Amino acid sequence: MAFYLGNHGNIRLRRGTASELGGFNTTVSPDDINTALNRIGVEDSVDNLVTGDRVVFSTTDNRRLDFIPDTNFGTLDFLVTQGDDQLITQSDNSFYNNGLTPDDFSAFVNVNAVGGLRLFRDFTSSINNERSAEIVIDPFTNEPIDVNLAVLDTRYNVLGNVFRYEFNTSRDAIDTTVLSDKYKQQYNAGLLSGSGRIECAFDYTTRETEEASIIMLQTIQRLDLGCAFDLALYLTDKDIVPDVDNIFYLTTGITTSTGISVEANGIVSCTIDFVTTGQIRLVIGKPDDYILKADDGRVVLDQSLNFLLQEVTD
Repeated sequence: MAFYLGNHGNIRLRRGTASELGGFNTTVSPDDINTALNRIGVEDSVDNLVTGDRVVFSTTDNRRLDFIPDTNFGTLDFLVTQGDDQLITQSDNSFYNNGLTPDDFSAFVNVNAVGGLRLFRDFTSSINNERSAEIVIDPFTNEPIDVNLAVLDTRYNVLGNVFRYEFNTSRDAIDTTVLSDKYKQQYNAGLLSGSGRIECAFDYTTRETEEASIIMLQTIQRLDLGCAFDLALYLTDKDIVPDVDNIFYLTTGITTSTGISVEANGIVSCTIDFVTTGQIRLVIGKPDDYILKADDGRVVLDQSLNFLLQEVTD
């Protein structure tokens, strides 16, 4: 009989869900474009977007997204992970089959202190704010452009500094007792639900693709988009211990509460409570993943700011 230690597992988080999160409508005016800093001002971005989010801009305006150069719109090539280590290459204008049209643009964002958005093609570049990898934006004239912003996500990243998590599932038993029955009868095909708690040390720095624990505190504050996320709770992880299989719970959840504990001479820790909102599966294998490969895909943006950014350096 084998015994497994807690360090065989981890948590992998997808900031959004397999489908897009809720979106919000806003406008982008010529004054919201700052070409010196290569940032876009979008109203309510501070309340909804987090650095590293992959966001989608969409519009019904005849001018399309005039502030995104046309060279960024085209067929997107990407790698799709299916099962264990099986990669296939696909080309699709719909961008990961999420229903995006040629008037939609998707990219990873870096969000500054006043909500200005800088666009990147990959998660790591957006987190590190690598200016050499940024997507250049164009100025435009005339009337503001109405846009809709939504957050998408394509891959699971390890949540860092987690020292404990618990996950509980329960099934509602349906009462089928009738008046003539002498004993209470239950039918066991009721609804399945889940809830859990994550405890981790507080950290706001991201190392490569490892998510900092502050993301869970930020997720609950998405005012317009909601706080849904995809979650893979690993009991054993082959990347950590090569001779074991991946065994994990895969579900979609929403954050219901967060807490911070600050003690003198102690580690600042975070507690995150969540409930599941969709299917709960106990999986042996790997979660489906999508990896951006090409340079010519539209980026969707999910944050807004309606005033001209005033900072001189960034």
